[in-house]
Amino acid sequence: MQAPSAGVAVETVDGVRGMLVKMGLAQPSSRAFVAGVTAAGLLYIAGKPNAAFREEDGSMKPFSLISSELDATTTHFLLLPSAVAIAAFLFT
Repeated sequence: MQAPSAGVAVETVDGVRGMLVKMGLAQPSSRAFVAGVTAAGLLYIAGKPNAAFREEDGSMKPFSLISSELDATTTHFLLLPSAVAIAAFLFT
């Protein structure tokens, strides 16, 4: 094992913002997308909120404000991931 030579530049990462830039999340829109997709994935795996899914086959119920189906719900699956994405966009 060799020690780094004097001509090699060692890059350091300072803080959370530097880490986000290094991971490709320099723009608020990319951070919002990753946060929203992560929240949606975790909620889907957990099956939450329960009111957003049908009991019979586990499919998602439609949103009542844009659908006239009888089992439409106001608790849509994408409300929380959308809120997480908006918060990540505005506050990071």
